[in-house]
Amino acid sequence: MTEINTLSAIEVIPSGKALGAEVRGIDFAQPVPDEVRDELVKIWAEHLVLLFRGLKLDDDQLLATAELFGGQQAAKSRDFFLQAGVKPGENDRVATRPGITIISNVDTQGKAGVASEADRSLSLKWHSDNSYVEVPPTGSLLHAHVVPVNGGGETSFNNQYLAYENLSDELKAAIEGKHCVHDDHRNTSAKLRPTKKPPKSRHDITGPSHPLVRIHPVTGKRALYLGRHYEWPSSYIVELNDEESEALLAKLWEAASHDSLTWTQDDWQAGDLLMWDNRCTMHARAPVDHSQARVLHRTLIKGDPVISAWDKSPAAAE
Repeated sequence: MTEINTLSAIEVIPSGKALGAEVRGIDFAQPVPDEVRDELVKIWAEHLVLLFRGLKLDDDQLLATAELFGGQQAAKSRDFFLQAGVKPGENDRVATRPGITIISNVDTQGKAGVASEADRSLSLKWHSDNSYVEVPPTGSLLHAHVVPVNGGGETSFNNQYLAYENLSDELKAAIEGKHCVHDDHRNTSAKLRPTKKPPKSRHDITGPSHPLVRIHPVTGKRALYLGRHYEWPSSYIVELNDEESEALLAKLWEAASHDSLTWTQDDWQAGDLLMWDNRCTMHARAPVDHSQARVLHRTLIKGDPVISAWDKSPAAAE
């Protein structure tokens, strides 16, 4: 019998890119000793995104995995659906378990949907999960149940430590002490959330203010923290006027999404579990062949308050 969940069983295969590694010798359906959990935390801090293959986790086991790394956190998007009157179990975005989000393009009859129905098969923009809440999740766990064959859905990640480090001295000076309001009006495919109305100015944007650069509590390193951004009006830099904010954010987003920072999970298999760090990465998804079923279950790892890279509080532009 193959040894699992011991320090000697762990094998790490780096992606060779700016982030990402496959980890073998782990099965979260079985008990994970503290020393193995601690080693995985170190590996996670080094590689930012971890891939575990061949797992068969039910929702209880997926939530237990989140607890292993700090606890579970319900997605804020769930609240928007509940406010719109959707009851748990009626919508794949509102699972019966608060900590679970079902990412699926399959309807209640088991038929794959069409891309125009919602965001289930569309591409997803670069983003950090739930950055639009006061205390964003530490990380995310995404477990594949059903994946299409050569049907898209590739998931890309980028390294926001390097995004910050690679900024010019001029850009680093330009963002020093500045904060961004993270727009909660739209989902990751840019569609308005239930109960939300199209914003007409920055005054209509709701969401918390976070520093443009945050400190990672484990590594102590600086990471660019942009969250997500859509067509104006959307997330904006508090200390700048609209024109200045959009110009600076455009430069930052170009830097944050550079190809050199990226690794892509381009061969999804049923049983894959991806674990990524929302404090220092962003991710995006390629469109999915909507004629093929794709079902994944996600849970969020409970977050801690954002550690700002500066002492200043947000100060609105005059």
